Amino acid sequence: MRVLSKAMTIGVLLAGTAGAAHAAIIDTYFTPGMTSMIAGATVYDFNTCPAPSGYVCPKPTGYSGAGSVLTTSISGMAAAPAGDNTPYLSVAYPNASGLETFVSPGSAYNYFGLYWGSIDDYNSLFFYSGASLVAKLTGLNVIQAGTALGNQTAPGSNRYVNFLFRDSTFDRIVFSTTQYAFESDNHTFARVPVSEPATLTLLGMGLFGLILLQRRRKLRISDKN
Repeated sequence: MRVLSKAMTIGVLLAGTAGAAHAAIIDTYFTPGMTSMIAGATVYDFNTCPAPSGYVCPKPTGYSGAGSVLTTSISGMAAAPAGDNTPYLSVAYPNASGLETFVSPGSAYNYFGLYWGSIDDYNSLFFYSGASLVAKLTGLNVIQAGTALGNQTAPGSNRYVNFLFRDSTFDRIVFSTTQYAFESDNHTFARVPVSEPATLTLLGMGLFGLILLQRRRKLRISDKN
């Protein structure tokens, strides 16, 4: 069962190289805890650390770039997501800015979830299908209203964020930050069925009702004639 703390649908407009534009329709919703509620999904929890010999761990297969798996917070450079006592991914560490990439050749997903720590506006996610950019999202798209950006302890800036693509898939994600830091854990990938959003269902019911009403009016007019 999906328990929602907040939900919204984002239309991300991307201009194509030939001047065409595509609006990727993404349902973004938030679930309690630090893990996804999607059963049977592929999960990267970054917990495959060998015996502690420092605070940097090897990255899982599929991840590459300017980022590190850390076992602890590093003052002024990386903060573990709130309440997370397990290894986590810090994009760009030990640098202030950079890109980390996840690639899954031969796979096409329409769902991605992550426990996003100290959400900030300079944290960005780029979703690709092959060479085509499908969507770009930043911390501003997901931080809870009224919560300070970059807060390391507030629930509104440390939350499990779920992205469900309604009209597209992706096989690569680029995690980007332009300042210290972009921390996350429990990345979850899946291909899940997409149901009609409730708003479209209600709209359809409303239009159906109007059509019936118009038909009834026409029948009444015909009966009078």
